[in-house]
Amino acid sequence: MDTDGKADAGLLERSRRIKTAAELGLARSSRGRHWSRALLLRRRLLISKEETTTTTRAAVEVEKLGVEDEPEEKMLQARVRTLQRLVPGGEEIMEAERLFEETADYIEALQEQVSAMRALACLLHGFQRTRGGS
Repeated sequence: MDTDGKADAGLLERSRRIKTAAELGLARSSRGRHWSRALLLRRRLLISKEETTTTTRAAVEVEKLGVEDEPEEKMLQARVRTLQRLVPGGEEIMEAERLFEETADYIEALQEQVSAMRALACLLHGFQRTRGGS
């Protein structure tokens, strides 16, 4: 492996570690929420990136009502499945209302994490400037 390859591998490893630390910090700061427990479990088990598709409760309810899959219904089902994949542990949540609550809470936690990371970046940038870095 050449020097550039080693540098790239080192950068990827650092990026992976930063992502892991950020996810763990996010999960630990929001204990008790379904998505935070799912993040911790995912980290512990090192789940592969393959995602499983589950049938949503909304889809089951539509079938029970005998409503045919109209374009609007299919679009709604697709959006619910997308949320289930995006929110850690969302694949296990079948009720749309609970999924929406978890999604809103997860987005708030991500916003707080972004704010904290921006503050750290500003702090590090200021530190580098005082030490004569670029």
